[in-house]
Amino acid sequence: MDHRIFRLFCVVALFLFPTSFVESQTLLQPLLRNPSRGDWSSLGRFSGTLTRAEFEQRLEVFDPFHGLIPFLEISDSSVKVFAAPGQDQLVEVRFASSPEKVKRPPVEFRSVSEFARRSASKPLAGLRVVIEPADIGGRWGGWDDRSTLYRGYGRIQEGDLNLTVAKILERNLRDLGAKVFLTRRSAEPVAPYDPARLDAETREILARQIYTMPPAFYERTRNVPKNSERWFQVAKEVLFAKVIEQRTRAAEVRRYFKPDLTIVLQHDASPESAHGGLVGVNRNIFFVSGAYQAGELRSDPHQRLRLLSKLFEDVTPTETAVAVRIAARFQAVTGDPPVWYGNSANTRLVPGGNGYVVARNLAFNREHDGPVVVTEPYFMNEPVTLQRLLAGDYGGTRFVAGRQRESIFREYANNVAAGLADAYSGNRAELARKNDTRFAASD
Repeated sequence: MDHRIFRLFCVVALFLFPTSFVESQTLLQPLLRNPSRGDWSSLGRFSGTLTRAEFEQRLEVFDPFHGLIPFLEISDSSVKVFAAPGQDQLVEVRFASSPEKVKRPPVEFRSVSEFARRSASKPLAGLRVVIEPADIGGRWGGWDDRSTLYRGYGRIQEGDLNLTVAKILERNLRDLGAKVFLTRRSAEPVAPYDPARLDAETREILARQIYTMPPAFYERTRNVPKNSERWFQVAKEVLFAKVIEQRTRAAEVRRYFKPDLTIVLQHDASPESAHGGLVGVNRNIFFVSGAYQAGELRSDPHQRLRLLSKLFEDVTPTETAVAVRIAARFQAVTGDPPVWYGNSANTRLVPGGNGYVVARNLAFNREHDGPVVVTEPYFMNEPVTLQRLLAGDYGGTRFVAGRQRESIFREYANNVAAGLADAYSGNRAELARKNDTRFAASD
């Protein structure tokens, strides 16, 4: 069934069969449960796809804070994964005995080096790309925790901005020959569940799997009395918007599409934005998978499984190659420096990257299979950027913030599309030589 028809069916069912929709809440169980034995056993398919040295090298990107190590037993021949430190073996993945005996991993995406350019006019012909406009937007902006009023300017809802860019990027990529899957087309949830009926699920998660709750829950309840009505409501909002919605979108992609790459579209902001404050500088940053926190891995088996899945898929080379090319396009057009993350408490520089590209464990790059690049250009709370965002999308140029300017949404989408074309064009060596090194990675 086409994914759009499936969504329409779910919406119709909500209005025509409300009681059956309550029963459909049981479909949430696969999204929220801990990994099964079968989920862990599936990692065995990666046996022979890497050496011990390669495994340990990848761990430096994915587990730099060593939270996963207690759950592993690494030898020259294999890695064994345990449910608890040293207890209850879940799976064994055997290593290749030498680099010459390494097999291709059983993945459905093609790496940058494997993609064959077919046409000069359609450089992305055949490339399968998921576009993921993060958040929901619209009336759900508060649940997203991505709705901010800037006095004297207006309200910004990041979910709406992301969707505007996504639709432009979809057209651009199709024009370049790519096959595109857009995870949402409106400011409404994709998840076919009634968020008003999540009380039981929320209580269960809070009681038994509180590690499922993302950082947004703790940020939003910092000054809210624990177990109060407001505390519980925030928990329900975060569970729906930040966990159920994101995992539903990833599940739909698995069901209907096999991407070579997923692009997650977001907009950045400085910490001052939390209270509607402005900042006088603009910066860009681009995230790839990795840098899982030790605390996350100690408590959450879902995150341990997702880390190992990403590691064995070997997503880092493709993610980095694409992110670097996109970053170069933004640098050339905006001139803005990177956000200075580097090797921080929650990020890591990646081999072959630069200061614009860091590994970080974010929900969307964790939940989607295969290579995922999260783009976060611009500070929404920088005055010129803010005026450009509030001006909306338009063709040509308009007088915005003191001079004629292109739509910021088209600038964003054009840079991403051009970066993808650069990465997959076959001119990688030349592009690498031309890449600006002013912000090269350093420890």
